[in-house]
Amino acid sequence: MRKTLALRAAALVALVAVSSCAPPPSPAAPQTLPPTALAVASPTSPQVAEGEELLTDVSLSEAIDLSGMWRCQVVQALTDEIVMPEYDDAHWPEVEAPASWSKQGMADLVGQAKVVVYRRRVEVPASWQGQTIGISAWFNSHDSLVFVNGQRVDPLRKPFAPYADVSALLRYGEKNTIAVTSLYDGLREMAEAGPPRLGRIVQRNVTRVLQEDLVIDTPGGPADGALLRPAAASGLPAIVIVATGSHGMGEKTEWLELAADLARQGYAVLPVALKVQDAEGVLAAVRRLRTLPAIDPARIALVGADRGARPVVQAASQDTLVRGVALISTPAVDEVAALGPRHLLLLVATGDQRGRALEEARKMATLASGPCRLVELPGDGHGSYLLTSAWNTTREALLDWLKESLANQ
Repeated sequence: MRKTLALRAAALVALVAVSSCAPPPSPAAPQTLPPTALAVASPTSPQVAEGEELLTDVSLSEAIDLSGMWRCQVVQALTDEIVMPEYDDAHWPEVEAPASWSKQGMADLVGQAKVVVYRRRVEVPASWQGQTIGISAWFNSHDSLVFVNGQRVDPLRKPFAPYADVSALLRYGEKNTIAVTSLYDGLREMAEAGPPRLGRIVQRNVTRVLQEDLVIDTPGGPADGALLRPAAASGLPAIVIVATGSHGMGEKTEWLELAADLARQGYAVLPVALKVQDAEGVLAAVRRLRTLPAIDPARIALVGADRGARPVVQAASQDTLVRGVALISTPAVDEVAALGPRHLLLLVATGDQRGRALEEARKMATLASGPCRLVELPGDGHGSYLLTSAWNTTREALLDWLKESLANQ
């Protein structure tokens, strides 16, 4: 009897029968990668520039790039057999991976807890034997599993740049089967993570992100915050994130991963969990940011999610130096008209509150007197859950908005 592997068991309950991935728009490339010789390793560690740190990871240069054509299938349940080398996947279509499900012809699956399995065969050079070889192939760093020759490998860290040592699992000088599963989307984009690859484990340079826990005095009581920023930079554009969960209480931890990703791209980010959701608390966080030497006080934007949306708009209406406002899963906030010429971003899932949230966001967009962009996200996620169900679209929209709002003038 087949043994079902554990993969978000609760999510699998809702899965449907096996169905094929959409075929690729162009002819498929061969599945077997040719042997690739490793470059000669440097006897010393890489030079570390100011603002960088060394990260143990799979090399970006001394490796086989696993980007390319993979066989692909949507499955009802993940079984032992489907990840084994002898499994016959010849009837599976091929897609370019990793890529978003939208680009792979599966846009209707984005944001859903559907399991998609990807398989390909890779020839590993015999010359690699005796070296420490790792894999970095978690397409979705939170919601992927990786198997090498039928054996599951767990990452030594996640979500940023997950990797694992697979030296003992490889068949050197032969073809090896790699299987990857994914939920919610076919790719979770992150700055500096690198492509999926199999190769030598080394130390490589990445941006050093500093996290400083802050307690911010507000009229509603002390609020816990965390400032994340690139280590070496100064004069940074900054973002305050004010969000609540379904319980109506302020959130901080749920936004740290997004904050770290934005920090790697040159922003200082302050998620703050207000005890009272009001404009005075938001303004207190903004004032605290402006006292910090690494921050450009003239380039600050605000993000409000769920019940944090209204106080963010009200705070920006009072502080005309705030450069832009982004609202995520927002209730109706008529005060957006008072934002004037500043950039407004509205992010809402099409199925949130059975479509009512989208209707309200569309009405709000008509009230904006300045540049306004409404982004309709897949699925029915709300608030911080969008960072699971619609990470790529949410992240891309925020980055575009930040470039517009916080550009040097």
